Amino acid sequence: MSGEWTRRELLKTAAKTAAVASSGPLLGCGTVPPAGVEPLATDAAALGPIDYARARAVPTVCFGCTTHCGVVGWVQDGRVRKLEGNPLDPNTQGGICGKANGLISATDSPERIVYPLRRSGPRGSGQWERASWDEALDDIAARLRALREAGTPEQFVFHYGRDKTKGFTKRFTDAFGTPHRLNRRSICSSNRRVPLMSFYGREFEWESQDFERTRMILNFGANPMEAHQGGLFTVKRIMDARVDGGAHMVSFEVRPSATASVSDEYFAIRPGTDGAVALAMGHVIVRDGLHDRAFWERWVNVPFDEIEAHLASHTPEWAAGLSGVPAADIERLARRFAEAAPACTTLSNRGSAKHYNGVQADRAIRLLDVLVGNVGRPGGFCLSSLRMWKERYGQWGLPRIVQPDPAPAGPRPWKPGTREFALLPEDVQQRVAAFPEAWQDQYFGELATPSEYPLSWLFYKMRVGQLVYPYIREGRQKVGAYFSFTLGASFGYPEANVAREVLLDESLIPFHVAIDISYGEQAALADYILPDATALERWDAHSTNNYGLRPYTAIRQPLVAPRGEARPVQIILRDLARRIGGGMERHFDFEDLEDYYREWYREVPMEWEELKRRGIWTDPARPLDHELYEREIPAEELAGAEVDPETGRIEVVSKGRRRTIGVERDGKALRGFPTPSGLIQVRDELFPQAAALTGLSLDDVNAQPLPSWGPVPDHEGLPDDRFVLTTFKWNVHTQGRSMSWKHQAEIVHTNPVFMNAGTAARLGIRDGDEVELTVERPSHMAEKEGETVGTFTQRVRLLEGLHEKVVCVSHHMGHWEQGSVARADAARPSPARVGFGSDPASKDPDFDEPVWWSEARGGPGNGRALNDALPINPTPLVGGQSWFDNVVSIRKLG
Repeated sequence: MSGEWTRRELLKTAAKTAAVASSGPLLGCGTVPPAGVEPLATDAAALGPIDYARARAVPTVCFGCTTHCGVVGWVQDGRVRKLEGNPLDPNTQGGICGKANGLISATDSPERIVYPLRRSGPRGSGQWERASWDEALDDIAARLRALREAGTPEQFVFHYGRDKTKGFTKRFTDAFGTPHRLNRRSICSSNRRVPLMSFYGREFEWESQDFERTRMILNFGANPMEAHQGGLFTVKRIMDARVDGGAHMVSFEVRPSATASVSDEYFAIRPGTDGAVALAMGHVIVRDGLHDRAFWERWVNVPFDEIEAHLASHTPEWAAGLSGVPAADIERLARRFAEAAPACTTLSNRGSAKHYNGVQADRAIRLLDVLVGNVGRPGGFCLSSLRMWKERYGQWGLPRIVQPDPAPAGPRPWKPGTREFALLPEDVQQRVAAFPEAWQDQYFGELATPSEYPLSWLFYKMRVGQLVYPYIREGRQKVGAYFSFTLGASFGYPEANVAREVLLDESLIPFHVAIDISYGEQAALADYILPDATALERWDAHSTNNYGLRPYTAIRQPLVAPRGEARPVQIILRDLARRIGGGMERHFDFEDLEDYYREWYREVPMEWEELKRRGIWTDPARPLDHELYEREIPAEELAGAEVDPETGRIEVVSKGRRRTIGVERDGKALRGFPTPSGLIQVRDELFPQAAALTGLSLDDVNAQPLPSWGPVPDHEGLPDDRFVLTTFKWNVHTQGRSMSWKHQAEIVHTNPVFMNAGTAARLGIRDGDEVELTVERPSHMAEKEGETVGTFTQRVRLLEGLHEKVVCVSHHMGHWEQGSVARADAARPSPARVGFGSDPASKDPDFDEPVWWSEARGGPGNGRALNDALPINPTPLVGGQSWFDNVVSIRKLG
């Protein structure tokens, strides 16, 4: 297989891929149903045309995915009829994607949960009865109150999937006194966030490349054209830069993704070798004197001679042997990247990061930007001022957007000598006791802060979500009550069967409350289901990084009232806090949510009604966020500060500890970077320190202080009959959460196994054949050699341009809950619809008709659930799930 694809070859493959996508029921990702079957009617068509003279236009923030775009909803007769992009949103610039209007399907679905449900049979039996809100809340509050009054608040676990309340749920858990507000960051993005925060500081958890002004993009495994946090923010900017500015885009990927298909060059790279290619490019840049030495010596914490020596052995020939990318191309692209500086930038995501060596791979990629000095410069790798609050950053910062007082204090750390520490297993006590005091101050037990993965929580409190259920099963934390909030772990986590087994075991989880919109695999295992409002029915605060490079904020506001008896989660938690009492209620002293959010936004320099009318606040008069590190520190902040004469580091004493606030350069006090040194930390001693304290070998790639590369353990010497299984996300779906949205499901509803044509020929497999994939447990986590995790079967689709040692499958299909659309079976609707009555306003004749892609009607069905077969595989120290390291064998069936 050729290492590089020309643009002509890419366009031809893209056309063939598009043809595959509309080729009928086998693949099931086309919009054309079989002959004689009517496509699903749209809600808008059933209601007639929008009367724009009567309809209201209300801005809000989309929650079709985690990009959170500003949208405008057209509301008529109490229903949201259409969503459009908000032209005032500086990120999307008025754009919108197909997922946004899927929210209307979610809101109006007759199968969503609109009344509190209480189980009436064994847990998981699907037997429910309707409960009143008072009955449900009184019972739940009594159980939670008992934990607090017994002095064991930590036995309450609040586990969320997509929580965009901007800390409201944390307000509840802090007021309760539990540290167990657990997220899914490790499932998603911790491996690519930690390198960024390690280099630039914890305030920069996501970058904001200046794509509008760039001339070259090196993309390692990111897919903004299809599925990428902030993807819609970048798509137009990238395409404008390429079409209008002649920018050159190169993608290193294992498959011809939507982004690879529009790139100028695409290299089908061997999985897990992105970091090697990046280091080799760094070698060329330094060897040929193309680096920006002045920038390096001014802003980097490593002497240049040291990084030069470090890169000396990472030659293009070395990387070519590992990655399959030709050495000549590595040389050529490295020089082109450096020559475009500072108007050049890197881009990366899951393709580079979701590996055993993924953290170091992204550190190597970040190194390229530092070497050429493009950081924070026009067209370069820029950093957003998202959390640069006004009181710390003066005129350059955001107005402070925080919840109203009084804020709860939260739980105390589980340090040696505390009651909680004494409950820990002995081996954990020994490990934590050896931690530095600053680490102990952030330790809150094994669920929230797993001691074997300290870099998950030392960097912005990222949890290791895939270990929650195994740790509960092992007895590392006793649970008295468990809440799941918009969480799909029982379907979407690796080895999801473990989550289900733990949730079914009432000795481990004696009480489970699910707060959700739709009935799914997680809610099916609850004791109560409390119906949440959708994003079109609720208030939320919203701020994120801005690719327009100016601070901004937005407001999510309700377009319509919640269906049935559904309530926003904020009201659910407020009412629980008031019933629990014991002081919790004083942190929830509000009646009207709008009043609460008005107070939340009190420092935004815009009248509340004007913010509601526009949906967005930004200040177009502010300078762009270029070179934030070169801005001077306000004089009032320097009171009592001390300057290190050797490094120029400016420090103050805060809460009894020294804190770096900037660096002195050329006699000026400059902001620098929010790192311990005030500089870009290309060398980070946290990695070997964490390795030494957790027992990881100091020779392991993850223990290295400088960006490094080491092989994925099971990818070396991969036999001819073994392959790497990777997953991917469809552009119309939000992982598995949107499979119940009828129009999204009609477009993509199944998940074939994509395979390289040459590979298939060698295995005697043809397009459409059914195969069985057996997934092996990673050798460093297996109890015995050759241990397997599980198997799944599915049909094959051949895909040109896919790496010959890779097979890829979307892992979001195959639901057995979520209702008739997700299951492709109209005869099996959601229990939320049967027997309890859905909201009369949510009647939809489509849900009474057969689903045309169902197997009963000759279609491909709803796909295969494969997550049970994917191993729990956290990256050492950080804990990010290594989704792309799976080794599989393939057997043809039939």
